[in-house]
Amino acid sequence: MEKIEKRIVKDTFGKFLIPTVTSSLALSIISMTDLIIAGNLIGPEALTSIGVALPVVILAQILYALFGMGGAILLSTRMGQGDRQGCSRIFTASMICAVFFSVVIGITGRIMLMPVTELLGGTVGNGIDGPEGYIGVLFIGFPMLVLSPVMVTFLRNDNEQRYAMICVLITGLLNVLLSVFFVKAAHLSGAGIALGTIVAEGICCLLASLKLFNKNRMFRLVRFWKRSDEKLFGLSCKIARQGATLGVIFASQILLTIVINRLLNAHGGSEGIAIYGILKYLINFIFALFDGVTGSMQPMLGIYYGEKEEENVRETARIGYISMLVIALCLAFVTALGGRILCALFSVTGEGMMRETILALRVLAVYFPIVAFTTFVNAFYRFTGKVGTAFCLSLLDNLVFGLSAVCIMVRLIGMRGVWLGLLAGGVATAIFVIVYCLFKRQGLLLLKKEAFVRPDGEFHSVSETTSDNIPALIEDLEKYCDEMEIGVKKAFYIHLVIEELVVNVVGMAENSRSGFNYVDVRITPNVKGEDGSVMLRVRDNLTQFDPSASEVGNINALVDGVMSDDSDTNDTEGNINELGLGIVKKIAKEYHYRRTIGYNNFMVII
Repeated sequence: MEKIEKRIVKDTFGKFLIPTVTSSLALSIISMTDLIIAGNLIGPEALTSIGVALPVVILAQILYALFGMGGAILLSTRMGQGDRQGCSRIFTASMICAVFFSVVIGITGRIMLMPVTELLGGTVGNGIDGPEGYIGVLFIGFPMLVLSPVMVTFLRNDNEQRYAMICVLITGLLNVLLSVFFVKAAHLSGAGIALGTIVAEGICCLLASLKLFNKNRMFRLVRFWKRSDEKLFGLSCKIARQGATLGVIFASQILLTIVINRLLNAHGGSEGIAIYGILKYLINFIFALFDGVTGSMQPMLGIYYGEKEEENVRETARIGYISMLVIALCLAFVTALGGRILCALFSVTGEGMMRETILALRVLAVYFPIVAFTTFVNAFYRFTGKVGTAFCLSLLDNLVFGLSAVCIMVRLIGMRGVWLGLLAGGVATAIFVIVYCLFKRQGLLLLKKEAFVRPDGEFHSVSETTSDNIPALIEDLEKYCDEMEIGVKKAFYIHLVIEELVVNVVGMAENSRSGFNYVDVRITPNVKGEDGSVMLRVRDNLTQFDPSASEVGNINALVDGVMSDDSDTNDTEGNINELGLGIVKKIAKEYHYRRTIGYNNFMVII
């Protein structure tokens, strides 16, 4: 892989990583804030309440996975096709489903609060300071827990990554301030912490709606009953299928948490549940960081895998895994050596409970690098079309290996078997992945060579956007046309299209303040069978610019050779040769523009 292409992959990954990780981290901190405030302002009994309520939070994440992530994946496909109406219908269906199911679950949970609390491993009868107070308020505001991440995800998928990050950061700050206010000033105890979370998430929804429901967006809310070709139910099922794999992971976590809470209630009492609550929130914290990394990988892998760029896929995977491993090792270091500091942070004061918590944290330190590996391969399989493999791996990791190991270890050694069982389950999953990949003989990434076979006779060139590189590119094009025995007329058209588009990119780069810009040219012959059609693609990493949307004046006059010599052919700001682009559009059979993962992609078929 050439040095410049590696730099492109690295720079693109870096642009996605900061806002995505920041947003994921803020979401994790929001949930962990409840635990920290409860331990410091209320006491150990509040830690038990929040530990018991964790499946309710995960249930909200399941709905987000189904209708937020699932809708965003389907939306991206329609956006690439330029189907504005389809995008609006997907957005509308996702919002309707998210609202409907979150309201139903919230009302049901509130009505059946006492049996739900007992099912989750709590003890009924503790009053407002017990699980009922915290869980009860969560169910009242359950729609906010679901709608907030769903709306932020749609913003992020419509080139509003920074605004989405700002919404999440504001939500995290408000969550802390409001929770402290409701506990200290309003004396609402555990219910006050939940209320602070709900109000903060509601404000996040309000902030997101200011951008999300703007008329200038590519998608908007529409009425389904005006058309009969795509029903709400059918489209909702399509959306849910896209997010089903991630939803299964969250669902498995609910079942695992319920079983562990009940085991701890029998073998370790409230102290055991409180310790596991601390561990679980730390695990959620590192998974939030992992989600930020995989969220950066996903659009890049989707583009590169679809374009059959094997080296770019491998480079993206390499950078992603190194990032996850570094995160895991840093957190392992903190949890292994900073046990007493973490105990103080969560207000764990009893000597016996502190000793057991420190031991559990050291086990967790060994668990983190292992789970980094299994999480990475699972995400990579999902993003490269191996949904069935990822689905099975999720079930094995969370239920078959994880749950079985915990149940067996608890029976053998009691409460400590929970943390040791989690570690054993992670090790078993990692071993299974390695053995399975050895059996398949395709490497850990399970990449098949035939998936990256490019068309015969394809031309590909990547270079920095400087005017000095244009002559070398034109020379390479001449050699390519000669080698492929392309006719004089078509060869002229190829030269004309490429030169016009590349000159415009170079002109924009010279007016750009960014340090590193590139242009990627690809020519693919016979894209429509044997009719001789040639596809030309020019990609750059400059600011968004759609050549096909440029307003070009009197193109026919130019083509006929009657354009006056003093015509202004350049845009004063971007140095865009609009008349040249007009000629390109005039001779092209088809042309398409897409803005993907920070790239301008202009494709022409001649």
